[in-house]
Amino acid sequence: MDKVLEIQFLGWTATPRMPFILSGNAICLPTPTYSLVLGIIGCCLGRIVESSEVQIGFQYRFDSVAKDLETRHRLEFDGKKVKNHSKGTDAYMREFHTMPQLTIWLNRLDWEDYFQNPIGTPTLGRSQDILKIESVKQINVKLVEEAFISGCLLPFNSNLKIGGQLIQLAEAYQENDGVGSGRTATKTGIFIAVPSDNLAKVKMKSLYQTLEEESKNFYLHSFNYGK
Repeated sequence: MDKVLEIQFLGWTATPRMPFILSGNAICLPTPTYSLVLGIIGCCLGRIVESSEVQIGFQYRFDSVAKDLETRHRLEFDGKKVKNHSKGTDAYMREFHTMPQLTIWLNRLDWEDYFQNPIGTPTLGRSQDILKIESVKQINVKLVEEAFISGCLLPFNSNLKIGGQLIQLAEAYQENDGVGSGRTATKTGIFIAVPSDNLAKVKMKSLYQTLEEESKNFYLHSFNYGK
């Protein structure tokens, strides 16, 4: 592969939630998850994007972490469908990121028109975390053996010498057939979320460098990684 589609998003707030935190304060990961990035892509395309359709690389940055008190509409699953919680709403403290910047690289050049004219309004986390598409372009890249990268989500292995938030999460989900019946994780794995301020050299497969005057390095994730 010698060319990818690059999309740059800007926003005012973002909420890349830490998975599996169901009570207490809502906290953020240093980066979005791959399932969240798939959702942003699907919003622009106007349909559900399956993980088998695309390979994804991204770099995520933000200015600061802030907190706010918010009302939460709780839901519960009764074994058949998701419905409003019997105890109603509650208030909780949540974290969010300010002035997020998200760059996505895709191996799907044929999707360029969808990002030039998105069908939906992309958001990063909650519905109010609206993203603006700053630029869309095709760029030349080359495969490299090692690179300095940050602001990304890497599959964890014991040889990876880089600091970040270690977490087990679902890479992607499949929507269940019934309306309100939720979704099912298609594959889970252990990843390390590398903050944007932790630039470090890594050596692994699927590392790429853009062939521009100010080149960028990124990891291109395949959802069958490790198979």
